Amino acid sequence: MEKENKKIKILEKKEKEVRVEIEGEDHTLLAPLTSKLLENEKVDIATYNIKHTLMSNPVLYVKMKEGDALEAVKSAAASLASDFEEFERKYKAAAIV
Repeated sequence: MEKENKKIKILEKKEKEVRVEIEGEDHTLLAPLTSKLLENEKVDIATYNIKHTLMSNPVLYVKMKEGDALEAVKSAAASLASDFEEFERKYKAAAIV
């Protein structure tokens, strides 16, 4: 799998909240990332907004009950990447190519 670096801009960071813009992404990444964040019991709110799919980058907003929001985003992203890698491994093992 080819890895690509994405630019992430922290727009706002408070004690238990973070708002980040993720360049070049859309619902394909943000929907599962938001779901993964909401699996964390310490996350109070995880949502995102894309003003216009073709002309703007998504903005992810996370508010914590307790803990650091940016660390929760990093953890959820790492967990999601692991899930995708496992799926790819299983797919390749099952594929007849």
